[in-house]
Amino acid sequence: MRQMESISLFFICCLWVFTMHFHYGAMEIFTALEDVQNIMNAERKIVDILRMLVLQSDKPRRAAINSYINKSKDIFESPDADPEHIVSHPLNSFRLVKHFSSGWENLRKHLEHDAGQATLIKIEKLRRQARFPETDAIAGAAQGFLRLQRTYRIRTEDFAAGNLPGITKASALSAVDCYLVGHQQLLDGIYDYAASWLEIALQKWPKEKRDPLSSIQKSDILNSLQLSYYHLGNVWMALELCKTIREVDPFYPNITAKILTYQALLDGTTKWSVNAMKLQARPPPVRVDNGLRGFLCRGEDTSPSGALPHLRCLYETHKNPYLILQPVKLEVVHVSPDIFILHDVILDSQIERLKKVAATHLQPATLVQSGSDKSGVVETMTRTAKSAFLDEKIDSVIAKINHHIGQMTNLDMEQAEALQIASYGIGGHYTTHYDFFRNPTDPDTKHIQPHLGDRMATVLIYLTDVQAGGATTFPLINVTLFPQKGSAAFWFNLHRDGTGDLKTLHEGCPVLAGNKWIANKWIREVGQWRTRPCLS
Repeated sequence: MRQMESISLFFICCLWVFTMHFHYGAMEIFTALEDVQNIMNAERKIVDILRMLVLQSDKPRRAAINSYINKSKDIFESPDADPEHIVSHPLNSFRLVKHFSSGWENLRKHLEHDAGQATLIKIEKLRRQARFPETDAIAGAAQGFLRLQRTYRIRTEDFAAGNLPGITKASALSAVDCYLVGHQQLLDGIYDYAASWLEIALQKWPKEKRDPLSSIQKSDILNSLQLSYYHLGNVWMALELCKTIREVDPFYPNITAKILTYQALLDGTTKWSVNAMKLQARPPPVRVDNGLRGFLCRGEDTSPSGALPHLRCLYETHKNPYLILQPVKLEVVHVSPDIFILHDVILDSQIERLKKVAATHLQPATLVQSGSDKSGVVETMTRTAKSAFLDEKIDSVIAKINHHIGQMTNLDMEQAEALQIASYGIGGHYTTHYDFFRNPTDPDTKHIQPHLGDRMATVLIYLTDVQAGGATTFPLINVTLFPQKGSAAFWFNLHRDGTGDLKTLHEGCPVLAGNKWIANKWIREVGQWRTRPCLS
């Protein structure tokens, strides 16, 4: 019976993981401060090249180049131009992504002929070397906005105005910015959020000066908005918006056909239903994460009231001479599974050294497929971050940290995995997952190397504070851990009999503001018989 309950819980959790992957898997905007610094340095060189080309250009090309240069100047000279400020706020990052991706593509069309070709080759080389955002970065940004809005219950009007919880206010997004976000959410089938963003774009449109590099028109906003309402079931609103499009642009593609189609649909609808459509809110209400996941990521207390007497703080030495003068500051967060916070485990100087060493090795994060160990490593969008495994041979600080982890946890580090460094930018997250490999339905899971065993324990060191968001949550036991620079979360992934503890299902919540750096150490089963023997 107990085995059946374990299997059932495992499949429920797998379904949860799949659902979270489907709804929240999207690329973040920027992953690290270094990304922005490299790009901004390259952009300055690009602007210098473009200034030389202006002198050789005809009037249309000259206007396009000057518009691009002025936009770059606005970014560099704005109060938000500091790279650290850019990576700390979603709206600043979005503006940079838009300029460096769609803004560049609009200018590129003017450089593809005659004198512009040689310049184009130089600029494209600089962009490749600095890894500028591609044209699909807008899609990733829109998906990241959606993830943040749903998780942290942020109204679209607040988001667009730069008013985000716990963050210094940023400059508001423009009408075109809001249109790009809303249009992408329309393409992704998120019609309620699409309508809310497009409504704001429509409100902003008459108040703003047009961007000469942008081809977006008011009729485009109206068209995306009418499609959003149509998919939400409000045919009457879609029809009214189409009529407005025809007034604004009588030659807008297929507008007459759309009006006739919607009118025919309404003619076949009851008067009561049409009246109900007329009474629907504009913009429509949007869905937020009202489930346990959202509560935990927002830090809202979901635990029962009353004291928890088994939770405590203590100094731990494990009777180890190494720890006599500086015992481990241990905070018990949860019992069964046992989850601890180890305070002040790493020096600031070690953190900076780790980040510097890791910066040259960071790559898009990969995952190890369930039940597969290292042989099943795949790139994924379930985890949006950059990461690197650092061997002790790379730098002496890594060996020191590994040794200290062994002393603090009282576990053997001989068969532990290399230290993994991960950097999560705005929107960066890791959906619900287990750290162990063994499939509870198959105790003899293949590919777990016998000389290593499964991941028995996890040590997660927080290398930075995070301005907002980025918590580590355990949804099955209602536990939330907020990043605290220099501290570490420590827990056991396996029961004493070697089976996976399903209650250790955990998630890295989306980073709302700031940059989240962590170090992971996964400690394997083999070699732990002295301090954590298996049950006989």
